[in-house]
Amino acid sequence: MKLTNNLVYDNINKIPYYNPNYAWDYSPIGNEDCSSYSACEQELVEGCPWECRYGKKTQDYIIDGMGVYVTRNSDTYLYGQMELSDNVAYGNGINGVVFHRTDRGVVKRNTVYDNGVVPRLEYEEAVMEDWMVNLSKSRQSYSGIVLNSAEEVKLWSNNVSARYETDYAFNTVEDGGATPPLSAGGNNRVCKGIVSPELASVVSEETDASVCGIVVSSSSPTASPTPQPTPQPTKQPVTLEPTNAPTVTPKYIEIACGNKCHLIQWPYKMGSSYVPSVAYEECEFDCDNGDCKAFSLQDDTRSNFSGYKRCFLYKASKEPSPEICANDPFSHPFCSYATSGGSFFVTPAAKEQYNVQNM
Repeated sequence: MKLTNNLVYDNINKIPYYNPNYAWDYSPIGNEDCSSYSACEQELVEGCPWECRYGKKTQDYIIDGMGVYVTRNSDTYLYGQMELSDNVAYGNGINGVVFHRTDRGVVKRNTVYDNGVVPRLEYEEAVMEDWMVNLSKSRQSYSGIVLNSAEEVKLWSNNVSARYETDYAFNTVEDGGATPPLSAGGNNRVCKGIVSPELASVVSEETDASVCGIVVSSSSPTASPTPQPTPQPTKQPVTLEPTNAPTVTPKYIEIACGNKCHLIQWPYKMGSSYVPSVAYEECEFDCDNGDCKAFSLQDDTRSNFSGYKRCFLYKASKEPSPEICANDPFSHPFCSYATSGGSFFVTPAAKEQYNVQNM
């Protein structure tokens, strides 16, 4: 199952969640024994842990409002895998992308920024809206991508900027017990926020927001923490202007190349071979970190690599030769070479420079 190429924004819960089917001693979050608190049975706020008030009429906080979200499939989704890819999530209430209680997943090439609109009470809001005034507690300190109680997950090529430096941009958590390790991952980038230690080896930290593929300015205010915030209601309702959709520049554009996906007249390097399930992510990573303006994948014909995809990296420092292959190369038969199971990906700049068009 795939959730891909979605633009998700302004998904904000402005009222606490309520579920009339929840018994007074039930809570789907945390590990509290709610039956041991008489205040919970009496439907009191004081003396009843916040976890036990979730979904009840005494809930006076908001911890929901995600962007792209899959949840609670591990018990019923026994085969196959979930994929969350190429989504853009911004301006949502808590996180941008969440993989929750769902196993065997791929989370890749998502752009996530300026989420976490629900307040953290230690930060002063530039505009205090009426729905924020009486919240009793902060949201979670997450506003990026979260893997929650999920096993066999792959995390590739995601770009994240959290709302605050003290928010988690990449986090993995477990409801009791040890956090499951990633199945695979790499080439993820964080421009703002914290990365959990379990994911540090697959995420690189950047300070330039444009590195994360974001070419619009942040819509969230820059705020400093205040020790004792004193929120005041606005005298008049706040009218929000529609949010303009972001412009996100893709790192690579796929070109339809039929059965001739290798540009033989573009100087290139034959790279490694990878199993198909990770071939794109690995080859993209190789291109990102080398002298590379495009890459292609094709079936590896070597006998000891049967079933693998071979990565070809086209050099950014070298020009195509002959010159005719520097303009719409796939339209000239001798510029490209026959491939099996081929695909071709090029940077937007190189696509424009060499007028790379679909075959």
